[in-house]
Amino acid sequence: MASPAPAPPAAAAGTTPPLRIGLAGLTSMGQNLALNIAEKGFPISVYNRTAAKVDATVSRAAKEGALPVLGHRYPRAFVLSLVRPHTVVLLVQAGRAVDATIDALVPYLDARDAIVDSGNEWY
Repeated sequence: MASPAPAPPAAAAGTTPPLRIGLAGLTSMGQNLALNIAEKGFPISVYNRTAAKVDATVSRAAKEGALPVLGHRYPRAFVLSLVRPHTVVLLVQAGRAVDATIDALVPYLDARDAIVDSGNEWY
């Protein structure tokens, strides 16, 4: 099985201003929310611990009209792509996945940053 093509690199530092919002968790709900936000004209930075989900989201954004979605495979690059204070919407499965994602992001976040846990464990 061939490895997936790499996600297009996020714009080089200094060429694109930092984005106002980021979304971590690109399964069905996360991917659709990110694309909806981008479709409304708001550039969004996305991250998922599985690179294939990042690739699929960026590819879908391109196919649906070159939507302003910047994909990131690493938490550091994802957080640094956002303006301060950082705002991250989290849409991952409740439980250990939430903890693991927060643990991956925390080293790059500050006290004034916000993580909005938008998952629903009862769905």
